[in-house]
Amino acid sequence: MNIEKQKKCEELWNQFEPQLRTVCRVKLRSHPDNIDDVISDVFTALCEKVNKDGLPEKPKAWLYGTLNNKINLKYREIYKIEEKETSLSCKEYELPYEVDFINKKIDDIYNDEIKCKLKELLSEDEYKIIYAIHFQKLKMKEVATIFNTTESAVKQKHYRICNKLRKIIKNSKNFM
Repeated sequence: MNIEKQKKCEELWNQFEPQLRTVCRVKLRSHPDNIDDVISDVFTALCEKVNKDGLPEKPKAWLYGTLNNKINLKYREIYKIEEKETSLSCKEYELPYEVDFINKKIDDIYNDEIKCKLKELLSEDEYKIIYAIHFQKLKMKEVATIFNTTESAVKQKHYRICNKLRKIIKNSKNFM
């Protein structure tokens, strides 16, 4: 970047930086440690824009749009990290040393998380049917015997429950 472009970039930044920082502070109040990172990312994006294309046509709109994009990216990053950390770390599991058992234990952990989520989303009867079919690996005929109904009725209920879950997943961006 030549000196002239650098001066234009710095002037524009000095004009809008206090307002951008205030907006960033409000939007990231739950994660104040990330404010400087986002502000730095916006400044870097501005410098790249000025170097590549010159000053934006509407600098205020461009800066606020870029700020919002960077804040959204930061939240995605934060939540991905938090999800990875809490997914397994908040639970205490004693893993066996044999490799086959480790894989089984990991499957059990994820199945437990899925079961908990299913209990939240389904009624008690719906959960029991899904549990019997998918976790206990029972056949439809066996499930029908347990629930004292016909195999056809169990198949219909299973179909409806699966459709219900598909709709929930489709309508929810952050399902898990």
